[in-house]
Amino acid sequence: MEILSIFRDEAERLLRNAGYPGKVEQAREEFGDFTFPCFSLAKERKMNPALIAKDVVRNMEKSEYFEKIENVGAYVNFTINPKKLAEITLSSIIQGEIFKFEEKGKVIVEHTSANPTGPLHVGRTRNSIIGDTVARILRRFGYDVEVQYFVNDVGKQVATLLWGVKNLRVEEEGEREDYRYVKYYQAAYEELEKRPEIEKEVQEIIWKYERGDQELRNLAEKYVGGIMRGIAESLKRINVEFDEFVWESSLVERSRKIPPMIKEYLKEENGAYYIDLKKLGVEEKDKLFLYRSDGTTLYPLRDIAYHLYKAEKARYNIDVLGEDHKLHFQAIKRIIGLLKPDTRLDALFYSFVKLPEGKMSTRKGRVVYLDDLVEEGMKRVEEIIRKRGYSEEEKKKITKMVAVGAIRFHILNVQEEKPITFKWENALNFEGESGPFIQYTHARAESIMKKTSWDRSFNSQYISHPQEIKLVKLMARYPEIIKEAAMKLTPYVVAKYAYSLASQFNQFYRDCPVIKAESGIREFRLALVYSFKALIKDLLELLGIEAPEKM
Repeated sequence: MEILSIFRDEAERLLRNAGYPGKVEQAREEFGDFTFPCFSLAKERKMNPALIAKDVVRNMEKSEYFEKIENVGAYVNFTINPKKLAEITLSSIIQGEIFKFEEKGKVIVEHTSANPTGPLHVGRTRNSIIGDTVARILRRFGYDVEVQYFVNDVGKQVATLLWGVKNLRVEEEGEREDYRYVKYYQAAYEELEKRPEIEKEVQEIIWKYERGDQELRNLAEKYVGGIMRGIAESLKRINVEFDEFVWESSLVERSRKIPPMIKEYLKEENGAYYIDLKKLGVEEKDKLFLYRSDGTTLYPLRDIAYHLYKAEKARYNIDVLGEDHKLHFQAIKRIIGLLKPDTRLDALFYSFVKLPEGKMSTRKGRVVYLDDLVEEGMKRVEEIIRKRGYSEEEKKKITKMVAVGAIRFHILNVQEEKPITFKWENALNFEGESGPFIQYTHARAESIMKKTSWDRSFNSQYISHPQEIKLVKLMARYPEIIKEAAMKLTPYVVAKYAYSLASQFNQFYRDCPVIKAESGIREFRLALVYSFKALIKDLLELLGIEAPEKM
């Protein structure tokens, strides 16, 4: 239920009944909640727009939905009745109606899909957190969401890893398989740089692997599978999970059936085959190679096969991709549009995350792994809360919640297309724009509710304080925020909204006593606290962050 739409629709009904049909706009705060500019009517009515505004107000009937309707110059301004807004908003939250959206179709969200050559590093974490959050938001918005990871087990990176396993001896270190096996990839990459002739052996592995060589497939099952189990474990630590892992090797045969379907766009060059992208309408790039000259497939061909596989399962598909994949995605989207015209394919592009120390490279071992980031976060949180008198069990639970909340919010709180330099002093600022600040505010609301009993009854006539009104107005925006984030694929707006809501609650808490308020006001403010707590807990869940009851 879009609460503010109820008031917007009422304003437009009043305008129609006054003889001036039109659409209202969001007003600047000092001028109310909605405004109707009369300039467009001036030419049509051959009147001064300010006089039209006066006439609109003169002919306007009264409505319980608006506290005030007035003209200011050429504008008709509507100020929402806070009592009516509080009644609708708090009831919808308390009854759970605000969280219900119309059921929609199925959507597949594919994210992360990092090469399975070693543990997941911080540079890839933004993809995982954005993708997971988008999936959560879409699910709340009414979609049947399936989350996939495309395991790139065919191609040079994995072939290099398997060459290392077959030809090198390395000291496997660490309990987890991804930490043990990444050594083979790093050592093989070093050898490849020193001895370019190894390239032929790597290409031979690619050729054999594509054709189902059993020894190589067994090695991949052990080493690539082991690395994937490690990656999945790392992601689970930050509350990211998948419904399906789709292995690229399972699509090789399917991919070979694609070229005949697009033969009019296919060209040959020195034995290799590519799509003429100019002919396809992709102006920024000339060629998309599908086959090497030795007949082995290239990633774009398998990626087309993967998108066709997804299109068979869902008519709406979303890829979460780094900004460097824009041209590739544009080409894939055009091809899927030809082969599956009824499929909607969208992408959410993001810029990269780095640490103050600079960029990372799995190949050369210059990397900070996601696990390192989580461990560092937990260490820092433990240092902050160690004097707060928690039991060991509480401390362990809160430490992980806060560390993961800090990481996820710090990444989500920056617009997706902007780069991030991850800084702990910002991520763990309990008084700033951070996950811990929002978590602490939830715990504060929980603490208030635990101090009293309340039967969920309230009277919205008791709303009067400006901080109460601001909080209710902000809570009423929840459905529109979810709709915007889902339709525009911008999880950033949910993070910003959660922080704004937590900040406003703290101002309310500062200025409006709850437990000690007199009867009537007390029950209304308890309804406000309860509703805030329900809303902020849901928002934290959408951001993949746990809501502690105590901090």
